[in-house]
Amino acid sequence: MEVVNELCDLLQTHANRDKVVALASYTLKLWGSTSNRKNLLNASARLTSARATLRIFDDAAVLKAALTYGLGTQDGPCWGTLGVASNIFTLSYLQAEKLIFLMDTGILSLNANLDYQIRTAHKTFWTLFTVIGFVRSIRALHITAQNLRDHDRPKCAPARFVQASLVTTKYLLDIIHVVNWLPPGYLWGGVLENKHTAGVATLSGVLGLLIHYRGKRLMQRNS
Repeated sequence: MEVVNELCDLLQTHANRDKVVALASYTLKLWGSTSNRKNLLNASARLTSARATLRIFDDAAVLKAALTYGLGTQDGPCWGTLGVASNIFTLSYLQAEKLIFLMDTGILSLNANLDYQIRTAHKTFWTLFTVIGFVRSIRALHITAQNLRDHDRPKCAPARFVQASLVTTKYLLDIIHVVNWLPPGYLWGGVLENKHTAGVATLSGVLGLLIHYRGKRLMQRNS
């Protein structure tokens, strides 16, 4: 019963459900690409399409987070600017996602050049906010590492360091995955094979769930 309750808690919110669907999608893609099974790749594509469709409604949550963060003055001029930029890139990514949905469904018809530019911008915004997330995670990792050297450190300091390390590792994997979606000629865009990107994304998905459950335990310790 405890496992069922944990699963229900995990799937109750959109963000957590998205983690589960993403992991299922990438696992199927990895399995399908390594075994040459088209049915598994089709199943993966269906799940990916479902995630993309649901992201159309993510604006409110992202906008609320952006407004709550404000101009980032609490983080100083450098890190605050990065935080604001991340929010802008995330919102821009979601708008590009909507345009792609309209194009893919045939509601919006554009010439090939504009279609390409929108799809490239979509992947570029995705890359930018992921890279910023990685840079900010390194700062958090550095802070938790410094706390480990403090003689008056809290008991949960080692756990926080491990959590920050997992977050940074996940962002690094996400960058490898995301950049590969860029058009050829942009960094390593299009260089990796499907099975390699699926493997990287699957590992990132596993880390995402691990970070979620470790974060819950940390919150329980601090409460």
